This record gives sequence, structure tokens and C-alpha cells, in this order.
Amino acid sequence: MKTLKRTFRWTCFMTAVTLAFPFPQLCADIPANGPTVEPHPEVLKLQTSFENIADMVKPAVVSISTTHVEKVPEMPQFFFGDPFEQFFQQFFGNPEEGAPMPRRQRPQTHEFKLEGMGSGVIIDPSGLVLTNEHVVRDADQIKVTVYDSDGNKKNYTGTVVGKDARTDVAVVRIHAGHKLPYAALGDSSSVRVGQWAIAIGSPFGLAQTMTVGVISAARQSLPIEGREYRNLIQTDAAINRGNSGGPLLNIRGEVIGINTAIYAPTGVFAGIGFAIPINQAKDIMQELLKKGHVTRGWLGIELAREITPAMVKNFGLPDNKGALVNEVMKNSPAEKSGLKRGDVIRSFDGKPVATSDVLQNAVTQTAPSKTIPVEIFRDKHPMKLNIVLGERPESADTGEAQEAQPQGKPSQQESWQGAKIQAFTPDMAEHFEQPAELKGVIVVDVDAGSVAEDMGIAPGDVIRSINQVPTPTPEAFKDAAEKANAKEGVVLDIVRQGHPIYLSYTQGEEPNK
Repeated sequence: MKTLKRTFRWTCFMTAVTLAFPFPQLCADIPANGPTVEPHPEVLKLQTSFENIADMVKPAVVSISTTHVEKVPEMPQFFFGDPFEQFFQQFFGNPEEGAPMPRRQRPQTHEFKLEGMGSGVIIDPSGLVLTNEHVVRDADQIKVTVYDSDGNKKNYTGTVVGKDARTDVAVVRIHAGHKLPYAALGDSSSVRVGQWAIAIGSPFGLAQTMTVGVISAARQSLPIEGREYRNLIQTDAAINRGNSGGPLLNIRGEVIGINTAIYAPTGVFAGIGFAIPINQAKDIMQELLKKGHVTRGWLGIELAREITPAMVKNFGLPDNKGALVNEVMKNSPAEKSGLKRGDVIRSFDGKPVATSDVLQNAVTQTAPSKTIPVEIFRDKHPMKLNIVLGERPESADTGEAQEAQPQGKPSQQESWQGAKIQAFTPDMAEHFEQPAELKGVIVVDVDAGSVAEDMGIAPGDVIRSINQVPTPTPEAFKDAAEKANAKEGVVLDIVRQGHPIYLSYTQGEEPNK
């Protein structure tokens, strides 16, 4: 009966519209108000909290649009004809018309404007705006749009006070001539998984958009466009393109992070967004306000990702704490201070080093030119060094190298765990992109599904040692390999396209590559 009644009502409505009959007379039985549920008072309080946060913080959130002008050369013009004919025409004229040909003009250029869109948050009533470095990167013009509580907007010209690409933090200043609304900065060290997270920004140019979720993970580290970012806050509050630089808030309306990245396999929000912790942004901001850039300490080393049980055994370590030096750059502070590849740094400036991340954070937070005491393990023995830090240079990060493929039929091969090994000679160096002076054996092939593949060994790798036993020849490699026990752990010192790497493998465990 209820179904019939609903059908009748809908038909009644359509008839009223179609035949222009008085709607109230035909559909008078439709109730004015449907049933409702009275929410719990605590739910209403929570809703009121979100409303208050929106009213309080939205006027401090700005939209940032940038313009970058690119000059592109005009496409060249092509002509039919003999080049010698053009030469004679330029100097002696066109025989058909009797007039000299004009000289070629210089190629013309066209200007293209590239526009970008992001967000920011005012953190000081004088007009300081905190945002992402990538929002204002390469910008020739910056427009900052401020909205009042009624939604009215006003545009200002923004100037970059300072920016830091390594942490993706930038400070922009606008001059409004009066005090501006600003947001309070919170304490990101108190952030816990499960807490409320509120994002405000301009996704897809839709200004003053507010989304709500929770903190889904903390202290996340991930590579973004070839650079490693550490200790990011992860949230499921919807963040999309244009949200970059906007604030991530807690339930008190305090800024706990600056939205910076999303995981978006489809190009739009997929439930995972990332923000820079506000404590980190505050530290960077202070240096940007003073100097316009950030000065960091630098050792000039590359570190292994972790210390595995196999490394603990072969390097003679008491435990898996520390940072293993994978490579020492030439003429770096580390090289000048005596640090070597294979050293395990156990303490830095009197403080224990538990992981590589701990060491990297300690180094970058230390002023250059300072002498730092360092405790290391070398050749299974503890040592102490004094290292003078340098200033970290801005250098481009490189992507992963492609695997080299062997040419020709290999000779005098040894087979180990599915890897084909032969002597490395200087004439192989160019093809495999390896230094000619390397001492070791080269991998020419790896069987699919083999233990060697699980270890992470690839064709073109030069193996210099197994469990710290040098392998300069196939014979030496064979002897060292026979003594290695995969169940107890194997550590390979290899060079891949000129880049040294430690590979650690223990049978039954996830390999360290």
C-alpha cells in the first residue's frame, strides 16, 4: 500500500506539472515535514566544533596563484630549393624579379604563461603566509587572494621571503595595510593516529574548501619527485590538487601540518594525503625569515637503509643500532676527516645513533664548520673520529639506473645461487658503466626465480666481496661463496653502474636491497 501511495504521489506531481492543475489540490496529502532523528548532544557539540573551526580559520587560509613566463623559439621555416641558389639570391638578387633577396631574420620567440594554483595560511597579522616551496617555485608573479568572513575576496601581490626545497616550505609576504586574520600554530609532536584532522584550501581552485578525516599514520617517509621527505603526517582528510600549502588542523583549530602531497594513482584523492609537521615548518620558517634560505650541516656520505642481522654478524657489531656508510664522496668533509666506506656510525656529537634517519636528522640540524666527535665501528673494532661538518650543497637527485645487459658470450664463468659470474676486465667498464679500476667479478646473468634474484643481484653488478672477504677473481669469489651460509646471512659489497651498494640476504627473511 505504501508503495502504491508513493507511486501515486509521484504521478500526481507529474500530472500537476504537465496539465498545469493546481498542485496543492492534487497533492494535499503530502506531509510538510518528514520524520527526523534527534542526534545525541555530544554529536551536536562535535558538529558545532567543526563549524567554529571553519568560522575561525577560513579567513586565514588564502589561495595562491602563480605565473611563470616561458620563452619558446618559433618553429623554423622550411623551403624547397638548392642551398647554393639561396646563396646567390641573397647576394646577387632573384634573376626572375631583378631584386635582391632580404637577409634571413633571427628566429622569433613566443612567450607562454604557465599558471599554477595552491593554498597558504596566514601565520602573522602583518601578512606572513606559510605555504609549500613547490607552490611558488619558479614563479614570476604571485597573487594571494584573501577572503573575509562573508566570502568577499581581495587580491594582493605576494613576494617570497624565503623557501627551502628540501622540506618544501616557503614563506610569502603580502602588504594589506591593516592587520589580517591568522591561524594559531600547534604542536605536531602531540599528534596521534586516530585524532581528528581538518584540511582547508583551494582544491581545483575551489577556494575555502574544508574536509574532515583523521590522522591515519605518523612519521611517514617517502620519495616525492626524486627527493626523500621524512616524518610526514598522513591523513585521510580529502586533499587534492590546489590544497598544497594549506593547513592541516586539529580539533582545536590549531595548525599541525602544511598539506604537501597525495597518493593519487588516478590523479585525484585516493584516501591518502601527507602534510609537513608544523614543528618542522616552524624551525625552517625561522631561518627563512632571517636569511631567506636554510643552512644545513653536511658529511658527504651515503648510508645503507638499515643494518640487518647478517650485517651485525659480518661487521662485528654488538647489535643492529647505527648507520652503515655505503659511500664516501670525494673531497667531502667525511673523506677529509677519515671516514670510510663500511664504517658504522654509532654515535654523533655524544648522542646515540639508532638508525640512518637519526643520523641524517642530526647532521642537517648541526651548523656547518662545527667539529663533531663521532664513534664508529671499523673492522669489528670501535673507534673515535672528529669530523668537521661542511655546508650541504643543493644537488640534483638522480633516478634509479637501468640494468645493463651483457654483450657476447661470457667465458670462464662461475655459477652461484643462479648468478653467472666471470672476471671483470677494463674493456667491460664502458659497456656496464663501471669504473675501469674496479677489482672484483662481474655478474653477466641472473636466473629468474633464483636465490641470486631474491638477493637483489642484477646483471652488470661487480661483486667486490662476500662477507667482507675480497673477491678480485672468479677463483677467489668461488672460495668465499663456498664459505658463505645463506641461513646465517650473506653481505655482498657490489658496485652497480659506478655506485657502491651493500646487499644483505638471510634465507627465510625479506632481503635488504
